[in-house]
Amino acid sequence: MMASNPILPVGPSQGSFILPEPKAGASGEGSFAGLLREAVTQTEGLQHEADALVEQVARGHSGDLATTMIAIEKAQISFQLMLQVRNKVVEAYQEIMRMQV
Repeated sequence: MMASNPILPVGPSQGSFILPEPKAGASGEGSFAGLLREAVTQTEGLQHEADALVEQVARGHSGDLATTMIAIEKAQISFQLMLQVRNKVVEAYQEIMRMQV
């Protein structure tokens, strides 16, 4: 029989995508917008990191292709998540607008 290794979860120390805790103001206003802004900033940072690693590999300065591929996948998954959040927000807005008619 072939021995299998368990699948280990990716923790925050490995750079996984983590939504920050919302920071509510006195009346709780702006926390959702702040949360979205933070998530977009984090997604943008992952994209820049992936771009820098791709450029290093292309120039021959780094031979760590696995790390580069992981960074690309992290950036892609983060972007896909943000796209789905945007789609859900647009869907919710359209549903609210239909209720007002």
